[in-house]
Amino acid sequence: MPYIPIKQLTKKIGEEVNVRGWLHHVRRQGGLIFLVIRDPSGYIQAVIKPAIGKSVFSVAEKLTRETAVLTKGFIREDKRAPYNGIELQVTAIEPVIRNASPELELEIRPDSGTQVYLDKRHLVLRGENASDIIRFRDYVTRSFREFFYNRDFVEVTPSTIVQTQVEGGSTLFKFKYFDHEAFLTQSSQLYLETVLPSLGNVFCVLPSFRAEKSRTRRHLTEYTHIEAEMPWFGFEDLLDFMEDMIISVYSKAKESDILKRFNPSLEIPSKPFKRVTYEKAIGLLREYRIKGESGEYLEYRDEITEGPERALVDKIGCPTFLTHFPRGMKPFYMKINSENPEVMNAADLLIPNVGEIIGGSQREDELDILLQGMKDEGLDPKPYYWYIDQRKYGSVPHSGFGLGLERQIQGLLNLNHIREACLYPRLINRATP
Repeated sequence: MPYIPIKQLTKKIGEEVNVRGWLHHVRRQGGLIFLVIRDPSGYIQAVIKPAIGKSVFSVAEKLTRETAVLTKGFIREDKRAPYNGIELQVTAIEPVIRNASPELELEIRPDSGTQVYLDKRHLVLRGENASDIIRFRDYVTRSFREFFYNRDFVEVTPSTIVQTQVEGGSTLFKFKYFDHEAFLTQSSQLYLETVLPSLGNVFCVLPSFRAEKSRTRRHLTEYTHIEAEMPWFGFEDLLDFMEDMIISVYSKAKESDILKRFNPSLEIPSKPFKRVTYEKAIGLLREYRIKGESGEYLEYRDEITEGPERALVDKIGCPTFLTHFPRGMKPFYMKINSENPEVMNAADLLIPNVGEIIGGSQREDELDILLQGMKDEGLDPKPYYWYIDQRKYGSVPHSGFGLGLERQIQGLLNLNHIREACLYPRLINRATP
């Protein structure tokens, strides 16, 4: 008789089945042994009674949490049973190899601190909350891919070992690459742009790395970057596209039982999203009495850092595009506004409780302006020859963006810290396990 995934057992009421998985909980009460068995598809409560027979019951008495077991029994409907309203009445059970060590109970305790939970992340991931977050992350990643594929995008995979910077030299991870200096990529954007003439709309889902010495609830040194580049897209086209994408992903997320458990009050945003220019945002910060990290109000051309940024969007209360940053505040590849050359056609999408989740812009398509921007940032154009060639040979108006997947998950599930949104978080003080 084959083993049945737990999620299919609701269709097997009254039938004898084989079930295999791990013991999520073990409880002894009133002469009975209650088990919660976990497999990749879900959980089921199992009950073992003394009447099962001495040999089987004696095996069950020695079982410990996280032991992998093979079981046989009958499925009985019981609305009081946790998880799915059914119960497995066990007739046979045995450990696959041997019982898990009882030392497991000492690994993580209710009073364990954050560092213990991070050190023991490989065990934490067996818990319901942690595993559900990772499962939801997969669901959301698929939702992004589905959105791109439905719009005829091509997925590509640029290298993460590079020799050019994208977001400024202060956040580069440098290393020796044989006889050369190389970096871990900050963004795949420049490489995505190189295939616009041949592939059209493209995207990637890859890690990016930022050597930021930040200890905030939304920063990782390695994160999953969902990036896209689109030819023939102006700035308004870009904002419209990002709105459609976020609404699509939110709509799919609302269908998830995991989201309903973590953040049942999540609202799907509607178009158009609120738009606030950088200049207006500086005024709103003062109006809302939101100060910078120094304790003073921010002035024009000051960076709106994580704290004020999040406080501002929380005050606004809905997804908001922060647009038209002063020239020089954003990287060299962002398009200068044709009507006001003092600002750039750039936008960050901010969401409540998290802050920025997307950075995007119309890209500079004029060669001479691009080169001047590189000069202004002190960049040697020679290593960028392959990027500069995109402007020499058939440049067109184009736009793109990068979205931090972990921040998106953090916002959707209303998580307190971004480290919960990835498998093994990489932080300023942590590269293990």
